[in-house]
Amino acid sequence: MTDLQSPVSSALLGTGRTEYLSAGTGTGLALAHGAGGDVELNFGPLIRRLAGRRHLVGTRYPGTGASDPSGDLDVFALADSLVAALVREGHERFPVVGSSFGSAVALATALRHPERVTGLVLTVGFSEPDAQLRTVAAVWEALAAAGDPSVLGAYLIGLLTHPRLLTELGAEEHGAQAAAVGAGLPAGGLLQITAATRVDLTGRLGEIAVPTLVVVAGADRVVLPATSRLLGERIPGATVVEYPGAGHAFTEDEGRLWARDVERFLDEHAV
Repeated sequence: MTDLQSPVSSALLGTGRTEYLSAGTGTGLALAHGAGGDVELNFGPLIRRLAGRRHLVGTRYPGTGASDPSGDLDVFALADSLVAALVREGHERFPVVGSSFGSAVALATALRHPERVTGLVLTVGFSEPDAQLRTVAAVWEALAAAGDPSVLGAYLIGLLTHPRLLTELGAEEHGAQAAAVGAGLPAGGLLQITAATRVDLTGRLGEIAVPTLVVVAGADRVVLPATSRLLGERIPGATVVEYPGAGHAFTEDEGRLWARDVERFLDEHAV
């Protein structure tokens, strides 16, 4: 499958409180983005690769885009909104791809709506927060309270950027990127990362009964690799793929590889 550009459209659910994005045509594929992330930001490589054969639909969490910032960030409430968006678009059953916190939303979707979910892809995910993720959330909160978005942006760049790319980043460019990242964070980012620290699904992983792909980033500095590997160990029959040198946010090359692996998994399991 060749990567292609596909227009992304936006709509609101019937309540008017949740925005969702959609792209492509074909069978439905649900997308659950990460805390502080967004649908296009987290799933760009997948949208470009699959839009010619899949209708990709992802909700924006409270405080992202046009979604009401006062909305419920419990993973089961987010799962309900995701299902509502897919059903509104005409899809009764579909696989769910989650990134980071979105992996917990994907798990919650499979647990709450087993009649809807045909498969899962859990990328750099977790079923409960580890010490690293709790630390990230605490530092995010402290830096946000300090009132300088560029400092928070610099912190996130350090966490998310591949070390090779960091070594090539000059001081002026680093400062500009930090300011841009800090200014571009969604209003609900802090509440979303805080919600991620309340996830508690490990005890229910054995209930997952659909084909599941677990993607581990071996150099992840947001969610410990062992935390993501746990999903593969506890979910019956799960397939685990690990990118040893990848961090929490994939490089362009890693993103293309990930999109190919996701496509192959979906095809092999006919979901």
